[in-house]
Amino acid sequence: MMTTNLLWAILLYFLQPVFIIGLIYAYFNHKQRVKYSREHFRVNFNRTNFEIKDYLMKGLLPGLILSMVSIFLGIPLTLEWYLIYQATTIVLLLLGGSRFIHPLFTFSISSILLYMSDRFEVGLNLNKLKPLLNEKLFNLDFELETISPLLNNILIFMLLILLLTIFMMKKQEENKVFPMLSDSKRGKKVAKYPNKILWVLPMAIIVPGNIIEPFAKWWPLFNIGSERYALVLLPVLVGLHYTVSSQLLRIAREKIQKDFINLFLVGGIGVIFAYFYPAVSIWLTGVLLVLGIFVMYRHRRREKMANIQYGPADIGLRVIAVRPDSPAERLNLSIGDLILTINDIDMESRAEFNEVLAYNRSYIKLRIQRTDGEIVIAETPLYDDDYNNLGLLLLDE
Repeated sequence: MMTTNLLWAILLYFLQPVFIIGLIYAYFNHKQRVKYSREHFRVNFNRTNFEIKDYLMKGLLPGLILSMVSIFLGIPLTLEWYLIYQATTIVLLLLGGSRFIHPLFTFSISSILLYMSDRFEVGLNLNKLKPLLNEKLFNLDFELETISPLLNNILIFMLLILLLTIFMMKKQEENKVFPMLSDSKRGKKVAKYPNKILWVLPMAIIVPGNIIEPFAKWWPLFNIGSERYALVLLPVLVGLHYTVSSQLLRIAREKIQKDFINLFLVGGIGVIFAYFYPAVSIWLTGVLLVLGIFVMYRHRRREKMANIQYGPADIGLRVIAVRPDSPAERLNLSIGDLILTINDIDMESRAEFNEVLAYNRSYIKLRIQRTDGEIVIAETPLYDDDYNNLGLLLLDE
């Protein structure tokens, strides 16, 4: 019986709408990248389906950590809030992709909607879904005795996920960011990099037992004080979408991280204050939502004010993509580098590059200018299975 219950709990996790729609979005994001690569670069440059793999796998360890913290602290949430969260996340994902799918936004908006529904006594009207749902759902009482402690619990989860996101951004791999081409004001092709981050975080949360028990009497319950609770595994989507073209990818990411750290500190102080004065929870939620939007707006302002980093140079060929597990990666090439010479021959066009490479398919020596101006020499043997030249995309005049 215990094994059956566990299998049902796992199945319910994968069947939740927010998980399914997030997976569909990751799949179409993968297909869009492959289609763009073939149309504009005449090759499926990165053959891995990292979008789907990251979606399914990247949140597992953070989810485990967050679940352990949730269980250890005994922080309860309500099913009503999570229903609103699912609806909010799905709407935002369909309207704007992963741009505002981070819990910084979805949790905040869901909490505000819950607060408004409680304030103006707007109930969940599920009568139209009655033929599709369990009859017992309509006998449940979703009324909240006090909403402020709940909002503070949600703020704690939101800040913990924000902290995990800050650490995860440090490990973001540049070779998973694929370029798109656009025209500069001077009519030249330049590369820009949409960072579409989306992964699902399996989060074990505590919900009141009276919500679960009518549906599944077999679901294990436990006591916290005099109240009975159940442990439920819920999918939480963590996403961001920001484009980089006028800053170095690493610098842009570090600046967003710094802004998120400052936001986390502000939120942490606010949560401590809200613990003693619960009524400020809703105001803190609104402040963090506004500050989160401001962080993304600030990034866009920095992009507009900076010079384009990934355009053609007066000398050499600009590297705009590096394929994982390729000779280019062995050469330690990075996005934004300039290839000045190949086998001691000056490079001025991709045609010259391909011609020199075709002449010697067993060994290559590059003279490279890094994004910080440093000149380095890199060399490597080439093998028969090294496809797509060196495994890089180049931008010239």
